[in-house]
Amino acid sequence: MHEVAKAQKARLQVDRLKEEVVDRARASALVFKLARQERDSWITWPARVAAQMALEAGIDAHTMQTLLETYVRDHLGELAAIEPNFR
Repeated sequence: MHEVAKAQKARLQVDRLKEEVVDRARASALVFKLARQERDSWITWPARVAAQMALEAGIDAHTMQTLLETYVRDHLGELAAIEPNFR
């Protein structure tokens, strides 16, 4: 068993050197950072597009922005429930 453990440890070291192994904490932090950036982009999106969409649809810009913000936040809430599994 000792020799098997040594061989596994050596293999892991080689994989790390070849950058084929990902640190779980680092991967989790990166996923969190990327998800936050995407969320922030979506939160600001209604304010950027509402006026043009309202003009094209022939409705009030404030109403359009309010609707978009509501639906975007609802969807982001659904996405927030997803948890990455790195196993």
